[in-house]
Amino acid sequence: LSFQSSIKSLKSAGGHSMGMVSVNHDISERKRAEALIHASLKEKEVLLQEIHHRVKNNLQIVSGLLTLQADHGEGKTPGEMFLESQGRIRTIALVHEKLYRSHNLAEIAFDEYLRALTEDLLSSHGAAGRIRIAFETESVLFSIEKAVPLGLIVNELVTNALKHAFPGGEM
Repeated sequence: LSFQSSIKSLKSAGGHSMGMVSVNHDISERKRAEALIHASLKEKEVLLQEIHHRVKNNLQIVSGLLTLQADHGEGKTPGEMFLESQGRIRTIALVHEKLYRSHNLAEIAFDEYLRALTEDLLSSHGAAGRIRIAFETESVLFSIEKAVPLGLIVNELVTNALKHAFPGGEM
């Protein structure tokens, strides 16, 4: 239990001490509430640090992807290179969107992410409704550190399949 006390001396009209009055308040509930607020604030600080770390890491990945694209872009138009980079960036952004919409900020349901990623890739390549992808997946959770590189691999595989599997570009 926690108490707050205040003591006041009682004086007569002539200024002589006549006694004291003590008032005590139980502040246990307020202390518990303050402790909860403090813990919540600490948790928010940790989450902000984690978000900052993830954003920084993903911006480094984007920078690396753009550098890689520029270094190996022989024979490609700037538009093609831009679209490939844009697809990779959307792949990373989709991981973050899935994390944001989930109740678990540490892991992503990878099977749901794969479905959303391939739908996005089909749409961005004009193949939505013309190509159907069948999934045989189990529900599995991955951390963002695993989901981003795996998503980028799937992005490359599906993008290459869409670009090279159909002669003349006919789907």
